[in-house]
Amino acid sequence: MFKTSNDSSIFTIIVWVLCGLSSFEGQAQLSNNIPRSENQKSALSLSASYGEILDREASFYGFSGEYARRLNNAPVGFAGSLMWDSEKDRTKNKTVNTFTAAITGSYLVGRRFSIGTGLGKGFMDTDNPEEKYKFTSGDWTTALFGGYQILLKNRSTIGISLSYEYNMSAKENSLSIDLAFGIPI
Repeated sequence: MFKTSNDSSIFTIIVWVLCGLSSFEGQAQLSNNIPRSENQKSALSLSASYGEILDREASFYGFSGEYARRLNNAPVGFAGSLMWDSEKDRTKNKTVNTFTAAITGSYLVGRRFSIGTGLGKGFMDTDNPEEKYKFTSGDWTTALFGGYQILLKNRSTIGISLSYEYNMSAKENSLSIDLAFGIPI
């Protein structure tokens, strides 16, 4: 799905630096890193993802930045994410890079486990003859995910999540695994 030129590579790096300081197309990368603490209800996280598209010979990897907020005295949280992914179609030997914005909701099943769903919309990709980033009306994607979170001594977290994703625009199913690092704010 994605190829980049030097200009678009620089643009990608700048966007990622900004996302990392502030808080994502095709596939959803959802860290499910909702804060567990009653005292600190917000968190920023960065995650990396790998997945396989089940309906054709294609895989993807990506990164995301996420801001998550837990509702007061409730085991429920919401998050906003900015994601970048690179999808490789092995039959067409084509790669496309995509930026996606997403919103998610999660339910904290216990101190470490959570489940959730999300909705994402691609807004910029390289799926064009020039293979350069252009704003586009990209795919709508939804997901169901489950996550496990480990609280570290400094109150930051490491999270792992598994996602079943459905690209509603392309009518494709995929599975992905995500690894996230979160800090409470």
